[in-house]
Amino acid sequence: MSSFLKQSLRQISTFLVIYIAWILFTYSLDVQELAFGFVVSILVSVFIHKYTDFKIVDYIFNPFKIFNIFIYAIVFLIVEIQSHLSVAKAIITGNISPAIVRITPEFNSDMGLVLLANSITLTPGTVSVSIDKNLYVHCLNYKKGDKIDYFFNKYGRRVVD
Repeated sequence: MSSFLKQSLRQISTFLVIYIAWILFTYSLDVQELAFGFVVSILVSVFIHKYTDFKIVDYIFNPFKIFNIFIYAIVFLIVEIQSHLSVAKAIITGNISPAIVRITPEFNSDMGLVLLANSITLTPGTVSVSIDKNLYVHCLNYKKGDKIDYFFNKYGRRVVD
């Protein structure tokens, strides 16, 4: 497929996604609303194609990646529930063992490192403190040998890399 055709298909698909979102969000089939949404969608899609990199678009519209994102969301939800229960137990019993832990990420990209740091920070009882080659995490309850990042690394690599 030629580069021009590929760019044109991207432009048209971007326009369609934006225009359909416009129609769904405005929830109106008024001619003026549709015309204004059409113009705005064209302008936004032109702006997007002129000033952005399309690695993320290829990534988002890849059905395998969407499936992996769904699996990651389920894993994240399970880890989130376990963490809530752990923090609730620590509050009730008063037993905590805080620590700052160094984690060596298994990701090949900055996006993977950010996904890992955000996932850990969103989980109760943990906060990402610093990122360089390693990730430093403050944990409310830490036992030696705990793998804080195991599930995030395992399933996150399928999403990002």
